[in-house]
Amino acid sequence: MISQDNGMFCAVSTPAGTSGIAVIRISGQNVSAVIDGAVRIIRSSGDYKRVSEMPGYTCCFADFNNPSDGSLIDKVVITRFEAPFSYTGDEMVEISCHGSAAVKKKILDVLYSLNIRSAGPGEFTKTAFMNGKMSLTSAEAVMDIISADSSEMLRAANVISAGGLNEKLEEIESSLYDMMARIEMDVDFDDDESEEYGASRCCRETLSEVLVKIDGITDTYRQGRMLSEKMRVAFTGIPNSGKSTLLNRIAGYDRSIVTDISGTTTDTIEAVSEIEGIPVILTDTAGIRQTSNIIESMGVDRARKEYGRSDLIFYLVSPDTTVEQARDQIHDIRAMAPSDSEAVILFNKADIGPNPHEEQIRLAARGYGVEKFINISASTGENTAEVRKAIKDHYDSMGSSGGELILTSRRHYEILSRASARLREALKALEDNAGLDVVSSITRAALDLTGEISGKTVSADLARTIFDKFCIGK
Repeated sequence: MISQDNGMFCAVSTPAGTSGIAVIRISGQNVSAVIDGAVRIIRSSGDYKRVSEMPGYTCCFADFNNPSDGSLIDKVVITRFEAPFSYTGDEMVEISCHGSAAVKKKILDVLYSLNIRSAGPGEFTKTAFMNGKMSLTSAEAVMDIISADSSEMLRAANVISAGGLNEKLEEIESSLYDMMARIEMDVDFDDDESEEYGASRCCRETLSEVLVKIDGITDTYRQGRMLSEKMRVAFTGIPNSGKSTLLNRIAGYDRSIVTDISGTTTDTIEAVSEIEGIPVILTDTAGIRQTSNIIESMGVDRARKEYGRSDLIFYLVSPDTTVEQARDQIHDIRAMAPSDSEAVILFNKADIGPNPHEEQIRLAARGYGVEKFINISASTGENTAEVRKAIKDHYDSMGSSGGELILTSRRHYEILSRASARLREALKALEDNAGLDVVSSITRAALDLTGEISGKTVSADLARTIFDKFCIGK
């Protein structure tokens, strides 16, 4: 016989592997009463004998036993949370136990035997969303907080989790609903030209204001993408210009092999680092030169392809770099790199003296729109702090008027971009005198899109897709 789902589920919320402690979460109606038979309370705040008797937000020290034979599994700390003031909105219990694999498995086996099933990916947060404990944007930000690998990503995720994005969406949706109400009211006055003119003017003003707000949000994705997908920074130049040495210094550890032999780096080599709070992928590339070596030639091709996906490209100029080489390679960088990327010229090996071609190379680089030049020594570290600052400066230059809010989700960005396109269609329909009913219909389509972000119009399939990306136990 297949048992019916009683709504109770559990999971280990701490990472896999051995640890000092682990936390096992349980959620569902009457979960404390269900586990009473497995728990012998040793000490509690009010001398309670059963978990179900404990007030919410209190703990007890207890033996967790196997109900089938009474054998001790572990001494644990149990915390009880009452509905609706728990994470999920349902009653919850958290068991803090020792973090060995055997202890966790035995406690979970007991919970399964009590008809408490294993949680699905993100089921705790999904339940919180379904119970109205948080918006969909806040729920998605939870996973961003868990996976944040830089201080700036954590800050951005916390702003969204606290409702920063949802508040802006509420403002936008409220304005559009008010506009649609005005359109509906205008239907009752379809013989009054002054009313129709007033409604059209109201629509035009509302749509224009809302588009400014949406564009203000989507503009922040230029920074948000660098946080969620990491900012890509490439080091390029002729062989032996110091690319590998500089990457190792900026990354803070030896990632690239450094020798005096030209062509040591024959492939792109990546190092992940946090620079001034920004998550960065630093890429060392093969030295750019004409070569008959097939492997090195493939490395050069990959180096050039790296330009096409880099946010920031540092072109290292050594005393051996000729003006012609620099001109040709800067041309390639600007031709192949994204339009919003930046190229910075680094005159390396400053410790052995000034670069003999510096002024000519500066002049050539400015012809391709390059404005930033730094004299450094990768080997001694001279001025390499300026390289780190250039990375942060480029990130900051991608900022907008979004304030504290930074859009980090590609899903949110794409949906808002589509909603913006719909509202521009509505504005065009208004200008073409297509009728207010057409404007209303297009606006409704835009609201359906924003609802996919806030959760107001999210389908079961979309919700499942979103929460399936979460880890088990959150």
